[in-house]
Amino acid sequence: MDRHERILFANRRALELWGKEADAVVGRRLLDVFPGIENGEPYVAYRSVLASRTRVHLETVAPALGGRWISLDVQPGPRGGLVVVFRDIDDRKRAEAALRDSEERFRSMLEALPQMAYVVDATGHALYYNRQFHSYIGRSVGSEPGARDALIHSEDRGRLRMARSKAFENGQEYAVEARIRRHDGVYRWHRIQNRPMHADGRVSYWLGTAVDIDDIRHANELLEQRVAARTAELEAANRTLAKQIEEREQAEAQLGRKQRVEAIGQLTAGIAHDFNNLLTSIMGNIELLEARRDTVDERSARLLKGALSAAERGASLTAQLLAFARQQRMNPELVDLNRIVSGMATLLHSTIGASIHIAMAPAKRVWRTLADVAQLELVLLNLAINSRDAMPNGGTLTIATGNAVLGPPKQPEDPPAGEYAVVSVTDTGGGIPADIIGKVFDPFFTTKEIGKGSGLGLSQVLGVAQQLGGGVRIETSPGAGTAVKVFLPRARDRHAIRTIAASVDRPGAATSMTRIVGVLLADDDDEVRTVAAAMLREAGHTVVEAGSGGAALEHLDRDEPHIDLLIADMAMPGMSGVELAHAARQSRPNLPILFISGFADRALRADGTPETVLQKPFRAEELNARVAAILGQGAPLPPPGPAPRPSLAAPAEP
Repeated sequence: MDRHERILFANRRALELWGKEADAVVGRRLLDVFPGIENGEPYVAYRSVLASRTRVHLETVAPALGGRWISLDVQPGPRGGLVVVFRDIDDRKRAEAALRDSEERFRSMLEALPQMAYVVDATGHALYYNRQFHSYIGRSVGSEPGARDALIHSEDRGRLRMARSKAFENGQEYAVEARIRRHDGVYRWHRIQNRPMHADGRVSYWLGTAVDIDDIRHANELLEQRVAARTAELEAANRTLAKQIEEREQAEAQLGRKQRVEAIGQLTAGIAHDFNNLLTSIMGNIELLEARRDTVDERSARLLKGALSAAERGASLTAQLLAFARQQRMNPELVDLNRIVSGMATLLHSTIGASIHIAMAPAKRVWRTLADVAQLELVLLNLAINSRDAMPNGGTLTIATGNAVLGPPKQPEDPPAGEYAVVSVTDTGGGIPADIIGKVFDPFFTTKEIGKGSGLGLSQVLGVAQQLGGGVRIETSPGAGTAVKVFLPRARDRHAIRTIAASVDRPGAATSMTRIVGVLLADDDDEVRTVAAAMLREAGHTVVEAGSGGAALEHLDRDEPHIDLLIADMAMPGMSGVELAHAARQSRPNLPILFISGFADRALRADGTPETVLQKPFRAEELNARVAAILGQGAPLPPPGPAPRPSLAAPAEP
């Protein structure tokens, strides 16, 4: 421009920035080309240089360029004019303003953070610490990494340096939990996290934060302790629950087995009762025919004898069934197991055979127990025969005695908790397979060939033991043999011994009758009643028959003929024999009564003394002996045993 502010020259770049052609600019005054710029800072600079002839440089906003930022150099020119050089710096200035604004916002954000924050450069030197950092530390901290490391607990410092070194090498974010010393010297746990900030593809600086996690960490430790304790409690509860479930399953299995055995026992007892009625009729009629032997030829006599023998074998079978059902008649007495075992040695050797070695192992002192000697001997013989059959190629059979104190039962055949005398029979055979061990006490269960065994041996053993208040345990292992242990309750209370012994019927017998008596016979089974009446009439008695308890009471009321004795079946439907006896004694309190039963029933008088019971099947001799004993017409006999059973020389097939 000349000194009159006429534009003398404008280069191409100036024209581009102005957006004008050279003809519209050159030769014209500046304010004519750009009206309204007189208050702008560039024009003021022009006027200043024209007046002072002193160079001016500034960065300002150019009104001629629509307010864009320019870098302006104004210096004196020839002949009093001006030389003006400017360049467009609007983009840079706006970027700088944006950066300043961003930095201010970033700084405000860091100051507003509730935790410590800092910025470090690519070399690790700190550029900035926020207010929370200074407040926590309580003093100024140097920019070098070592100044910050000095704040870290010595045990955590190495871990922090290793993580920082690796992160700086890879340019990746890293986080470390470490303890930082507070202004009061207390170390608290912090989560130190550093994130790289990239510019132009490289890390320009790192933004670091340190969050106090001390309370959270201690809470987590406490929570972990509680969780561990709770987990241990739950594990213990689970173990207890699992054990309870297992025990419940075992109890349910035992209950199922026990219920099954009880059901089979009830069924067996019912069958035996009915069978005893049949046998009473059969044996009674055969005996009545034998009484007329003089009118029977020799062949018929042999047939009658064979029929009677078969009936007696049937009676033996019912005795075994009643033993399983725990309803056979017992004559318990105080016994020494060692004496019983030693007394059977000769019989066992002759029965078992030479291929089996028999070892006796009696204990030095065995508790006394109450047992029926004959039944116990039969039990031992059955077990010995079973052991012999388990050792077809020979082996050793051991019979031992001892004492045992047992806890609660685990199997249905186990005895109740208590003190027991024990007798065991052990073999060296092949053992009992696991799939059949739960069935061995079932009646009629056998692994022997058809015709080789009835399957009543072990069921009879169990029935005898349980009826005496004990139980049985089997210990077996495949290939290692089997031990069967019979537990009988220890007899300690002599009063209890006398009481039990007194509960066994001990009627006497008579060798002859001294007078004829009137007998009222009440039984709902027609055949049993008929044959029993015939036996009594053969003995010379007057017999009145009644098929029910009610009919018997009517005969007693009429007393025609005179009734000296009442014989009643205990298991009659409607009014049982016991109920009939109670009703009869209301009017005749001294009436003698004989009960007959297919079970091992017992009945007591009002004063607690036992009634006389005759078990079916019975023979005429037994019936007449009981009648004579009740009426006091004969000398007492030894107590009667159960119905006919196998002798020791020919035991029941186990």
